[in-house]
Amino acid sequence: MEGAYGRRVDGRREPFRPRGPRSAAARRRERADVARACERMSVDPAFVKLRRRFALQTAVLVSGFLLSYLTYLLLSAYAREFMSTPVLEPVNVALLTGIGQFLLAFVLAWAFGRFSARAIDPLAERIRDRAREEETLSGRVIRR
Repeated sequence: MEGAYGRRVDGRREPFRPRGPRSAAARRRERADVARACERMSVDPAFVKLRRRFALQTAVLVSGFLLSYLTYLLLSAYAREFMSTPVLEPVNVALLTGIGQFLLAFVLAWAFGRFSARAIDPLAERIRDRAREEETLSGRVIRR
């Protein structure tokens, strides 16, 4: 039927069916199922490891940037002679360290993405796959 909404599943068109339950009781059951699934996931050792790894990575990168920026500010305020030292005729140390802050932000963002791709994303994918398997085995469909 032309003009009907649908979605593609494995290359074929599937008719549009509203997702989710219609009655209030069914919506409450679904919310309770989601809450139980989240509760089980929150105590899973792999999920705890994922959260710790992400928190540690974030803390290290943020503290590194803040330390660098604080050093830049303190040098600008208290080491004026050093910061005004010319490197090239129109360029001094203050200008180079200021530009270095931007470069450091880009390098840390790249490092965050790189580390996440190697250490965090595979673990998250395993947890997600296991949650989907449990969802399939339990016979319940939890919307995302």
